[in-house]
Parts: sequence; C-alpha cells; structure tokens
Amino acid sequence: MMESSLLFRIFFIFIFLFGIQIQAAPWAPKTKSNFVKAELISSMAEATPGSTIEVGLKLTHDPHWHTYWRATGDSGLPTEIQWTLPDGWKAGDIQWPIPKVFKLGTLINYGYDGEILLPVKITIPANQPLDSSASLKAEVSWLMCAEQCVPGRASLSLDIKVGPKPVSSAAYGIFQETLRNVPSDSIPVTAKIDHTKKLIELSFPDRGALENVYIFAQTADSISYGAPQEVVPTANGFSVFLHATEFINTGDTFEGLILVNDGKESQGGWAKNFSVPLKEASLTIPVKSEQLNLSQSSLLVSAFFAFLGGLILNLMPCVFPVLSLKIIGIVENRGTKNLLPHGFGFLTGILLTMLALSSLLIAVKSTGAMIGWGFQLQSPFFVCALAALFIALSANLLGFFEFSFTPGVLEVGAAKKRSPFLESFLTGVLAVFVASPCTAPFMGAALGYALSASYIETLFIFLALGLGMALPWSLLTVFPCLTRWLPKPGQWMNTLKKWMALPMGLTALWLLWVLSQQISILAFSCIFAGFLLCCAALYFYGKFQFGKLSAKSVAAVLAAATLFLVGGGLTLSAISPVPETHQRTDSWSPQKVDDALKQGKRVFVDFTASWCLTCQANKLAVLRTSEVQKAFKDNEFVVLEADWTNYDERITKVLEHFGRSGVPLYVIYEPNGSTEILPELLTQEIVLKAIKKSMN
Repeated sequence: MMESSLLFRIFFIFIFLFGIQIQAAPWAPKTKSNFVKAELISSMAEATPGSTIEVGLKLTHDPHWHTYWRATGDSGLPTEIQWTLPDGWKAGDIQWPIPKVFKLGTLINYGYDGEILLPVKITIPANQPLDSSASLKAEVSWLMCAEQCVPGRASLSLDIKVGPKPVSSAAYGIFQETLRNVPSDSIPVTAKIDHTKKLIELSFPDRGALENVYIFAQTADSISYGAPQEVVPTANGFSVFLHATEFINTGDTFEGLILVNDGKESQGGWAKNFSVPLKEASLTIPVKSEQLNLSQSSLLVSAFFAFLGGLILNLMPCVFPVLSLKIIGIVENRGTKNLLPHGFGFLTGILLTMLALSSLLIAVKSTGAMIGWGFQLQSPFFVCALAALFIALSANLLGFFEFSFTPGVLEVGAAKKRSPFLESFLTGVLAVFVASPCTAPFMGAALGYALSASYIETLFIFLALGLGMALPWSLLTVFPCLTRWLPKPGQWMNTLKKWMALPMGLTALWLLWVLSQQISILAFSCIFAGFLLCCAALYFYGKFQFGKLSAKSVAAVLAAATLFLVGGGLTLSAISPVPETHQRTDSWSPQKVDDALKQGKRVFVDFTASWCLTCQANKLAVLRTSEVQKAFKDNEFVVLEADWTNYDERITKVLEHFGRSGVPLYVIYEPNGSTEILPELLTQEIVLKAIKKSMN
C-alpha cells in the first residue's frame, strides 16, 4: 500500500513538473494568446436612418505576427466576421485592402501585419427611430502566425447612435485612407493555360511604366505560389506567366489581384481585381533579349552608364556646333588667367541645367503626364526659340554683328568686356538643350532607370550625365598642358569662326524642318519670313556697331517687323491645327503589331522623331539602305515607324515599358511573344545579324 502510495506521489510530482515545463516552453502558445488585438470602430459617430456607414474590424499585430487575406497562399485561414445585428440592419462583405507577401521557407502567404483595418458597409434601415442607439455584435475569428500559428477569437460590440445629421468619428480619416487602398474595380484580361507545361499566361492592357508586378492568386491551389512570376512586355501591354498546379483546368475561372509598383499612385502604381476563364493554348515563356537592362541594376551602375553616355555625347552631331564655340574660347584664352573660369563656367552651366531639366521632368511626371528625354523638342515654341538662337549664332560667327554674354545689354565695339565664366556658363546651358535630340550609347537605359527612380536618384544620374559631358573640356582648362596640340591664336581663328557658322546654320535649318513637321503651313510661313527679316536686322545692327550705319531707325524697324512676324507665327501655331499626319502603310499602331504577330509575322518597329538626330542618322546610314531593306523583305518582316515628333502617349508608354525615356528605340517583336531591343547607334551588321537571329 505504501509502495503504491509512493508511486502515486512520484507520478503526481512528475505530472506537475511536466506541466510546468510545458508552460515554460518557448514554443508553447499558452504563455500568450493576444498576439493580435481586435476592436470594432466606426467611421461615423452618429448616422442617419436609411444611410450606409463604414464599420471596421481593426487588428493590431504584435511585431513579427500576421493574419491573412481573403486568399491565404500556401497556408492559413482568412479572418471572418459573424454579425449579430438589430432588425433591418444589414452588413456587407469585408472590403479587403491590398495584402502583403509573407515568406516562411518555401511557403508564400498573403496577409497583413502592423495595424490594419478591414472595413464593412453597414446599412441602417430607413425606419430606424431618431435619437436611438443600436448595438452591433460580431464574433470574429482569425489565425495569427509568426514562426508558430495560433487561432484567435473575440466577441466584439459597437454602439451606433442614430440622429438627424451625420457626424464623423475620430476614426473617419483612417477609413478614408484604408478605402483608397482597397481595389474597387477590375481590369480586362485574357488568360491561357498549358497543362503540359503547367503554365498560365495572363495578358493585361498597357497601363504605364512597370517597375514591379505581382499577382495575388485568389483561386485556391491554382498556382505554385513560390515559383517566379515572369513579366514580359507585349505590343499592347504585358503578360505575366505563372506556374500552374494540377488542380486548375481549362474553363475554370481564375481570380486574383494584380499589383503594379506596390500600388503607389505617386510611382505610377495601381491595383486591380480580375476574374477570367482559362483557355487552352500552347505556351512558352519568351527568352529575354540579350540587351543592356538597368531596371534591376544599382544606382551606381546606372550613374556610370549615364557618365559614359555623357562622354559620348561630345561626339554626337547635335552637340558639335556648340562645342566648336568652346574650342574657340579655349584657344583664345590659352595661357591667360581666364582659361580656368572658362572651364568652371562650362561645367557649372551643364550641371545646373541638368539639375533644372531633371527637376522639370520629375515635376511634369508627378502630374501623371508621360514624358521622356528630349520632351522639350516636342514643343514648337521651344524649337522655334532654339532655331532663332542658332540663326543668331550663325550670323555672329559670319561677322554680321558682335555680342558678348555679359550682364546687361550688348556692348558695342572693342570697348566691350567679356566675362569668361558667364560666356562658358551660357555655352554649357546651350550644350545641354541642343544635346537633347541625341541619345548616345548607354544613355537610353540609364535615363529610363532615372525617370523611374526616386527624386534623389534621378538628380544623381542626370548629374553623372552632365559630368561626363563636361569633363573633357574641364580637363583642358584645369591642365593647360593638354592644349599644346592646338595652334596658337591668330588670323586663322577668324576663318575658323566663319567655317563654324556652317554647322550652326545647318542646325538652324534642321530645326526649321522639325518645326515644319509640328505646325501649320501658314504659321511656319510667318515664322520663316520673320527669321529672314531677323537676319537682315542683325546685319544692319552689325553695321551700326561697326560705325558704318548711323540710321538706328532701319534696325529698329526691321527688329519690330521681326518681332511682329515671329510673334504672329507663334500665336498662329498655338491656335491653328497641327498638320494632319496621314497614316502610311508603315505607320505604327499597337493594333498593327498585334495583327502582324497573329499572322505569324515578325515586326520591326522604329521609334523615332524628326528632331532626333541619332534617329535620322540611323535611317540614312542603315535602315534605308538597300541591303537592310532587302533583308526585311526577304524575311517577311513587317516594318513600322512610330513617330514621336509630336507627343503621343501610346508611344511614351511603350518607351517606358522597355525602360527607355526617349528615342531612338528599335524593337523586334517575335510571334512567340519575345522581343529584342537593338542599340541606339545602328550599323548594317547589327541589324542584319538581328534579322538573321530572329529566323533561328
């Protein structure tokens, strides 16, 4: 008996100690069950009969804990609310905000952490008495998880006052912020499934720039949640490839939520629901083109390529006329104390203008507009002003008149004193604006990254571009020994100036040609006549400067006539219609690309603009040569031209799809959905190789 009593005592002590061990174990959930705090709140402190108000379940999670969305991913249970309401009161479904992705090993879950509000619409009956109060009761259940999962429950209640006027509660702002984060509408989508390869392709229409895209699958067990989601640009938008499971079949409805750029509107983001039946098809994930793509690269890599692009810009035809002025300035001031201010002024002018231009780009894009590099040349006003400046520079280099970039008015004759810093500063400003028609190698991808990055990153990349552009000329002024190869100043400089008037004049003619593509014939005729009179006015002004003409009235009359005609032309360009662009058989449209691809044809699209010198050079030297044209024809390519001379939002969206901010852009579309981007500077060998590659 004593032996059994002893055994009983030992057993009791063992059970007691084991119970203590369970309670003390770090993995035991019994130490705490309120990892998530739940409460009911209302958007209205007082509601009116017959109205609908928002009541919400507010969940506050402990650090590292989360609850689940309506679709949970690999595991979990969604939060549920069971309402007990007064007679006539009705509750809607939970309005689910955009969820987050939680990863635990290979498992992917969808849910919420921190503080989250799950709104529900409550409808009050019209016969609810005034100055009454109703009690809403809810049985709430959820699953809360960290490294362990614990079920949670709560019995909650909330009293709602009913009166003659609605009165917002202190929580009204929280509801408004949450509801902006609830996807309320759907997006059209087509969906295909390939059972053999276990692939689903969702095709969406073009919705702007894409930095990151994620699909939250709502149809249970439909996809492998942890598998990568491949995003591929298409002619009219983009496709997302998902890895399917054996539990979803042709004809099933696939539901989900697409999240772009984290849903942040300030970054061009959005979130839309979709529901679509799956159609059977043979699918292949397109192989990504072997091309420079900086969208996933670091800021420093993008800045480095922008710097290289700036260096190469100095060799581009659009910048050469302005840099000729810089060469003359260096030669004139070599061996003097003015050389260093020349270099510093040029560097400062370029960097400050880059900062101003990038800030303007950011400001315009923040309004929702879609623009890119060289956007200012889409304005006939800017092109007209730039043409006038180049005409004036040409007349100056030809010796028609003299001027200096000094503070105040133009100074006459040899008495004028030049400011080397200001002259070079304004030359740097001009260099940036005339460089915008050109896109050097490496620039396209770098600037595409810049315009989709944060404000500070965008400024940093544009500064790197400006530094690359200014560096060679700044080095010549900091280290004068590098200028020994230049001849000494002499009479040859006057001859050189006259020769430099040739590229300046050609640039002015090119700008006038661009202007003729942008405005009506009547407006262009007025402006062209005004420019002719402007040249005459500068000539007579020069005669007055050199003391060969005393009649100021001649110059004054010509200047007035010039201002009248140019001003009249600009006014007409603002109110008269832009000349209609007749659709040619080779003009681009998203529909033409789609139609060609459906017929199994390959498509080459030239994204170009009249003001883009790089584009025009590529046309003359490569694209319009007989060899390349024959290769396109022999291989049954559909060749299309997307003209961005005047703003076209559709073209801007495609440029941003491919991580570019401006033209040129050359894209080859394959019927299987893959694409290839060619370099900004083309050669026949590059294009012919790409055509041959696409056939393999």
